Amino acid sequence: MTTGDPGRPDYIVIRPAADLPDGWLPVELDGKWVDRTSLPTRDQIQGSPAVQFGTAVAVPSGRFEIREHDGAIAEVYEIRP
Repeated sequence: MTTGDPGRPDYIVIRPAADLPDGWLPVELDGKWVDRTSLPTRDQIQGSPAVQFGTAVAVPSGRFEIREHDGAIAEVYEIRP
C-alpha cells in the first residue's frame, strides 16, 4: 500500500451493488481494477457534466479483494443507482 493514505490500498476494483439493475454496469467494467492515483480528485470533477447528469455512483463497500497473480489489494467500490 503506497497511496500516501495509511490503510488504503493502491487500487480499487469495480463491482455491482446487489440492488443494481441488470445492464447498468457494462460487462467490461465488472471486476475492473483501477490505480487509485489515476482517479480524478473531488476538485477536478466539480461541475463536470458526468457528475451533474450521472445515473450511478461508486461507493466504497468496506470489502477488499486480492489479485491472484501478484497479491495486490484493492478496495471494492460498488456501483449503485
